[in-house]
Amino acid sequence: MFRKFKQWLDNEPPEALAFPPQTLRIGDQGFQLRRMHNDDIDAALDLEKAIYHDTPWDRLAFLSELRKTQRSLYLVLFAEAQMVAFIGCWFGKDEAHITNIAVTPAYQGRGIGEALMKLMIAKAEDLGPREITLEVRTDNLVAQHLYHKLGFQDGEIRRGYYVSTHGDAMDMRKSLV
Repeated sequence: MFRKFKQWLDNEPPEALAFPPQTLRIGDQGFQLRRMHNDDIDAALDLEKAIYHDTPWDRLAFLSELRKTQRSLYLVLFAEAQMVAFIGCWFGKDEAHITNIAVTPAYQGRGIGEALMKLMIAKAEDLGPREITLEVRTDNLVAQHLYHKLGFQDGEIRRGYYVSTHGDAMDMRKSLV
């Protein structure tokens, strides 16, 4: 009991969500992959602006998510000193949920998003939830194609899901059992 309380106070992730920095090889390039820190938020916001031209998340959303180390994992991928991608996922007893994924435009189409998704799917399989879910913009056909390739199935449409643009989202899910 004291150990769990100490982890909460120290904001230390449980062993199952520990993620040591590592090199990830995608194609013929090596990248540095590690847990996201508060110091990475500015780069993550810039990356989102480059992709979405508006920011679905703000600084407070990232700060809040990064504090939830007991049930979430946010990773950043670097080429040299430049952040080129990030991904976040919540892990619950029955469901894991991809909260956010972004790959900078200059690195899109190289398999980075797929590699990060596969990593989170594998983490979810290790932790035992029955399914993994996500929301995707209904007009983002490239992302939907990737998720279908990874075994996700289409779900219901959420009208006006994205607050800043009033865009629609589709729920997608993949069984892990």
